[in-house]
Amino acid sequence: MSIFVFLNLEKVQRNIFKFVLFFTIVINSFYSCKETPKPVFKLDEIKQAVTNYPIKKRLKKWDSLIKIYHYDDLSKAYLLFERGNDYSSLNENEKANADLEKALTVFKQYRLKEMIAKTYVNLGISYAFIGKKNTAIQYIFKGLDLALQIKNDSIISRAYGELAHIYYLTGNSEKAIEYLKKSGEMYQKMKDTEAISATYNNIAILYQKNNRSKEAIEYIKKSIKIKDSSTTDPLYLIESYNNLGALIYAYTKDKSKSFKYYNKALKIAKRYQIEPISIYENLINYYESTGKIDSAKYYIQKVINTKITGNYQDRINLYDKLLTIYLKQKKDSEALSLLKTRDSLYKIQQKIIDSENQKSIESNMTLLDQQKQLKQARQINNKNRIIFIFIIIIFLLGLLVSYQINRLDKLKYKQEQFILEQQVLRAQMNPHFIFNVLVSIQNSLIENKPVVSATYLSKFAKLIRQNFEYIQKKQISLKEELEMLRNYIDAQKIRYKDKFDYEIIVDDKLSIEQVFIPPMILQPFVENAIEHGFKNISYKGQLSVNIIKRGTDICFEIINNGLDYKPKTDNKEHAMDVFKKRLALFGKEALDSFKIIRLSQGTKFTFCIDLDTTKNIF
Repeated sequence: MSIFVFLNLEKVQRNIFKFVLFFTIVINSFYSCKETPKPVFKLDEIKQAVTNYPIKKRLKKWDSLIKIYHYDDLSKAYLLFERGNDYSSLNENEKANADLEKALTVFKQYRLKEMIAKTYVNLGISYAFIGKKNTAIQYIFKGLDLALQIKNDSIISRAYGELAHIYYLTGNSEKAIEYLKKSGEMYQKMKDTEAISATYNNIAILYQKNNRSKEAIEYIKKSIKIKDSSTTDPLYLIESYNNLGALIYAYTKDKSKSFKYYNKALKIAKRYQIEPISIYENLINYYESTGKIDSAKYYIQKVINTKITGNYQDRINLYDKLLTIYLKQKKDSEALSLLKTRDSLYKIQQKIIDSENQKSIESNMTLLDQQKQLKQARQINNKNRIIFIFIIIIFLLGLLVSYQINRLDKLKYKQEQFILEQQVLRAQMNPHFIFNVLVSIQNSLIENKPVVSATYLSKFAKLIRQNFEYIQKKQISLKEELEMLRNYIDAQKIRYKDKFDYEIIVDDKLSIEQVFIPPMILQPFVENAIEHGFKNISYKGQLSVNIIKRGTDICFEIINNGLDYKPKTDNKEHAMDVFKKRLALFGKEALDSFKIIRLSQGTKFTFCIDLDTTKNIF
């Protein structure tokens, strides 16, 4: 009986242990499967905390926060938006664009119209800074349209202001003024006096640049009226009254009115203990023109005492004015003392000029050495070209003889002939390319611009290296083609003094390192746009190169807004004829794809080549 009880007790203990073990496993599994609590995203609090840091440290904070909130697409998008704006502030616009584009994708998914509009406008600003003004305008207009739909006055006013800035950069002052006025209307609606005043001041500046003094005076008065009642910035009022005085004198020649505004500016400056040199200089001119010599002398002395450093010629001119006054007043001893000071300044100025001239001479000597080296390189290049052409001719003759001897090997012969024609056609394009660049260098040397000439030489050397390297190849990567094309266009931009802008847009579906094409296939169209399309235009040229993937085809669009393309009618073979021959090698479809489209302003060239055909040919 006792044994039975003992055995039952042991069995019960084992069952209890199993139950406890099972319960422990279940509890542990429950807690191990339970997610760690994730931080709650509070954008306003985060922004308030992070924006107190310097901008470079702030970027590191954004990086950390993006890692923390990686699980939440929307939170991450807000953080990318903020980081993108900071990158833009540092002019790291490529990084800014990448962050803003990612944020935009998420905002679109969540249909957050306000954030989409803000992001479009910020992307426009960023693209404007890297010179892609057309893309910038497109983005800002997208943001503006959306802001108008949701009636967000803050975004609307900002978009108008940024459009004004971009149009000003492109030289379209009328459009810039139009959008500044629209921006001002929005700020009036928002009752933002600081922004209204600043906008009016910007409009006045644009009118002044366009020699429309009457309108400039009207808007600067409006700006001052608003600022006078609200501003805590004395420098703004001092400069505004001073500029207004100068504008009124330039437009009306009314000395008393201009003096009234100079005096207002001077009183504010004295109240805040500011030494306003620009006002003193205007008062000197005023007192000289009214014959008040003592007052003019007083302000000349003020400027001399205040302007310790600066342009030596300006200071010499001031001493000359003061010297004239002393001589008129027959103060010979003061005049003699002043003349000594003036002469010492003149000697210092001459030393600086002599030093600069010496540097210029050294620079010219260096340039002459480079020119000599360039001439030697050209001679070597000409010899090499003659040898190269001779070898090709011999090779062609050899192929022709072998064709007559062995007709059975037709397929192999055609393939070799194909490759040979490619080499010959590339060699035909080479002289055109080099000749135009050399003309650019020659022009800069004739104009005696050493810095520009040195830049030309550097770019030419790079072009020669690329040309020698790529002409030996049957095909090059799209990346190499675009690098050589950008180098050529940048050299031409220097030559034409930024008379045109350009952009190269590549389809995201294309990997520029892995796509291979014949070398210098785009160069004839770019050369034609610059040399003929933009040469005699009076407006800003725009060159666009678009590369698009369509199935197995890679298509090229070269668009310019210059003069219409006019094919030459002489009996000579030109770059366009050579290009058509090259294109024909890719088959009838490639040749048929070549189109010349005359636009309302400019010309569009399009053609496509089959990537599979390229692989088979080469």
